[in-house]
Amino acid sequence: MASLSTHIVTLGAENLSWWERFWFRESGSTFADSTDAVYNYIFWVSAIFFIPIVGMVIGFGIKYRRSKVGEVAEVSPSHNTALELSWSVTPAILMAIMFFWGFKAYLSKLVAPVDAEPIYVTAYQWGWNFDYADGYSTNEFEEIAANPESPIIPVQVGKPYKMIMTSRDVIHSFYVPAFRIKRDIFPNRYTVLWFETTDRITHYFDEDDKSVVAIDPDRPGYYLFCAEYCGDQHSQMAGRIATLSPEDYNKWLEARKDTSGINLIELGELVARKNGCFQCHSVDGSAKQGPTWENLYGSEVPGWSPSAAVAEGATPGVAERGYIVESILYPNEYARPGFAIGQMSSFLGQIEGRELDAVVFYIKSLSGDFAAQAEQEAAAELEQQLSETEGDG
Repeated sequence: MASLSTHIVTLGAENLSWWERFWFRESGSTFADSTDAVYNYIFWVSAIFFIPIVGMVIGFGIKYRRSKVGEVAEVSPSHNTALELSWSVTPAILMAIMFFWGFKAYLSKLVAPVDAEPIYVTAYQWGWNFDYADGYSTNEFEEIAANPESPIIPVQVGKPYKMIMTSRDVIHSFYVPAFRIKRDIFPNRYTVLWFETTDRITHYFDEDDKSVVAIDPDRPGYYLFCAEYCGDQHSQMAGRIATLSPEDYNKWLEARKDTSGINLIELGELVARKNGCFQCHSVDGSAKQGPTWENLYGSEVPGWSPSAAVAEGATPGVAERGYIVESILYPNEYARPGFAIGQMSSFLGQIEGRELDAVVFYIKSLSGDFAAQAEQEAAAELEQQLSETEGDG
């Protein structure tokens, strides 16, 4: 494990002025200085001109208010070249500075460096999925287990990252206040932004728990929000970007992906959480956009007959493995009465193998008549894995 005391020293080295704390709270990327400079320029120009303009509006309103009856109004001056040039040229120069300075800062955010590491972002109602170039999903199982409501996106400190983003459903917006970046995300198209963090390290990799841990619990990374209203749980669409040292980041890269030691029922819950299933499906019988998973396994499914892809071993009209697998991979084949076809996206190619089995086991464990059987079978599967591992050893 990297030295925690070293990280704490690094963390405490960042001193923010009262002005930064008032407006921005913290700066976390190389864009912060240029963006804040443009913001402060626009703010002070606006503030300085606000006072005399409002003062003149009030003063002139009093001085040139409606005259008394019989009183002859003063004749207004018709022309003053110096005054007209000053109130035309001066604002034009100030606004030209705003435009070119802001445009230059904006252009620097558009084109990522050639060595930027890509991360593929999928936004959905109401969460995020981050896939690294090697296919690993960052809100993977160990991070979800430790932070079920706020996925962590680990990045290496001081390294540029290119976010290639799309939406699974409606318009979302990727917004990290500390990085001074925001970009809308649309379905059926890609938008791109990039960032490079400052030198502040927010997390370290715990080799014992194989998880990313915040150095300072009061400042647990840089917060990510959706800045586009996208539905009734829009406010819950948050995440945290964690910066790690190169050493800890490489350890995290090496330690992920292996789910073989996780009980199938536990793994099924993590897979469901990772893919946003609980946004539409409840596990306690409450009503949501999709059918509840409570007592789903073994229940009657009126009018359902298995498609060719899941026909083997499936029982028509009964919600067992075949029905669950078809609902996950081919959701448009059938819709339960009271629910419309087309509300759910297909997870074909995204959930497969042991993860697909795990979701089936998890749903089975939520049905009272089958819970004990699911637990026994999941425990036996894990024990079988252990014996095979020991045998190979």
